[in-house]
Amino acid sequence: MHFSKEISMLKEALGSNLPGTEVQWEMASSDRRIRNYPRNPQSDSGKAAVLLLLYPSKGSLSIVFIQRPVYQGVHSGQISFPGGKKEEDDRSPEETALREACEETGVCDEEVIILGRLTNLFIPVSNTVVTPVVAYIDKHPDFYPDKKEVVSIIEAPLEIFINGNIVKEKPMRIREDILNVKYYDFNGLVIWGATAMILHELITVISKKGIL
Repeated sequence: MHFSKEISMLKEALGSNLPGTEVQWEMASSDRRIRNYPRNPQSDSGKAAVLLLLYPSKGSLSIVFIQRPVYQGVHSGQISFPGGKKEEDDRSPEETALREACEETGVCDEEVIILGRLTNLFIPVSNTVVTPVVAYIDKHPDFYPDKKEVVSIIEAPLEIFINGNIVKEKPMRIREDILNVKYYDFNGLVIWGATAMILHELITVISKKGIL
């Protein structure tokens, strides 16, 4: 099954007014809200980009996540979108997102079509501005994950996130703190933090425009 109509609608929606930061923050964890974390980048903030890659799979329009390995760092073990920091040779957030996705998932296909961007999200703990880049490939990708950077590839039908019952909340230990975290519960997997905030804006766009 192909989704040319839906993808055309989404591309048009991404080119118009986006829901923005307010919608992203609906999925923010309590530390962002209680501590009044800044929403705007600083003058010395770094730049990064993530790829929200959509594709047909088993009759549904699907999206891919990666699970990162456990390490000494702020994103240890998290489920996230493929992506990473801008490198000197990257001429745009799109180039950063595509390069990182290629390195992490093995999807380096020239048939990947850029649809547009979501709202930039500032990550205070790493002092980084993340640009979410939405893309589409009209076939199921062949994934060859980098074992050093990716524990597993997680594929999910987008329509499941439109169901409000998948949004949950619970206390979680984040570094030295116990925080109340809103998250998407996908088959028992916890998708939270910046990934959930970015995903929530995409789902809001799709829901409001009646794309799925």
